[in-house]
Amino acid sequence: MPPNPPAVLLGGEAIAVSVARSLGRNGIPVYALGTAGVDPVQYSRYCTQFVDLGSGKGVQDRWGDWLRRTAGDPRVVLPCNDDGLEFVARRRSELHELGDRSIEADDSVVLRMLDKAKTYALASRLGIASPRTHSAESPEALERAVEELGFPLALKPRHSYRFARQFGLRKKLLVVRDRAELEAVQAETAGLGLEVIITEIIPGGDDRLWTCTAYLDEHGRPLIHYTRRKVRQYPPGFGRGCYYLLEWDAEVGEVGLAFLRGAGVRGLASVEFKRDERDGKLKLIECNHRLDGATELARAGGVDLAHFVYARVLRRGGKTLRPREGVRLWNPVEDTRSAWQLWRRGELSLSGWGGTLLHPLHFQVFDWRDLKPSLMGSARLTRHVLQRYI
Repeated sequence: MPPNPPAVLLGGEAIAVSVARSLGRNGIPVYALGTAGVDPVQYSRYCTQFVDLGSGKGVQDRWGDWLRRTAGDPRVVLPCNDDGLEFVARRRSELHELGDRSIEADDSVVLRMLDKAKTYALASRLGIASPRTHSAESPEALERAVEELGFPLALKPRHSYRFARQFGLRKKLLVVRDRAELEAVQAETAGLGLEVIITEIIPGGDDRLWTCTAYLDEHGRPLIHYTRRKVRQYPPGFGRGCYYLLEWDAEVGEVGLAFLRGAGVRGLASVEFKRDERDGKLKLIECNHRLDGATELARAGGVDLAHFVYARVLRRGGKTLRPREGVRLWNPVEDTRSAWQLWRRGELSLSGWGGTLLHPLHFQVFDWRDLKPSLMGSARLTRHVLQRYI
């Protein structure tokens, strides 16, 4: 391969912006495959070419077709969402035939981590706590779930990216509060062809959500290992992080690394836990085997994850890294929405919210050196608000 082969980013919305900036600033051409008018990376000065291939059903086939049509010089293919992750795990041999390479990973492990039922089963075998779960495949299974767990319950998709095609990226799961609602939601998801599991809802605020991120080499040695905490997410309760803090927690780091090693993970992965307010124990929520929405947080803390992942594809880089603590990542629009909802519910005061903003803050998308992605995102949001309320 040439010293700096082009990178091809598969999906990713704001994640792709962070990745494109990291790679582009290192002199690497970036080709981003996404959805016109939605993905902010198309406006980035570091995006060499944006290709509108849409998202959702059939997107993996469209990615494959584009990669075959444009095959030539070797490229590094980087998944920035779960569709991209599945694409790489199932089609790595096809990529190799084209001369392309992708992330360091055990593809069988990647596919297991994309399935929450298998993730929870693995956690159980490793002695790591997770929410109590039940199948949603029959009326008898629903009855058992109600008897053991009570209400409210959560119906969580086994495969988040398939669920997102129907319900959007912001909705992580469906909460039900009585038997009639449970039966209606189960019938709706079954009708859409979605596999779901029934889980208990772990009590406690969003600031009890912790993530261990690690990059494991072929020997299981962590080249990168750190923890972060969610301060808030949007929507509150079950959403995407809108305020993160780099903060080391020894227990999270230890349990997270034990899970990743026990799962046979190779490469980059992040495992999220919630500290249950009932017993103080960590409960595993999910595992993301790719660059995620807090990629920019690590870069702000001194560890350029995107470039590290790219370099490892090329068999470079083996230095052990850890970002500095105390760094904060903020999404002003989403966090304001989250704070507003929490204030209306009496769970956050305005002074409490304001206090969290009296720190140096880094942004998920806004960057003085690359303004257009955030400006176009603001314009899109303004149009949406005007259309809705005027």
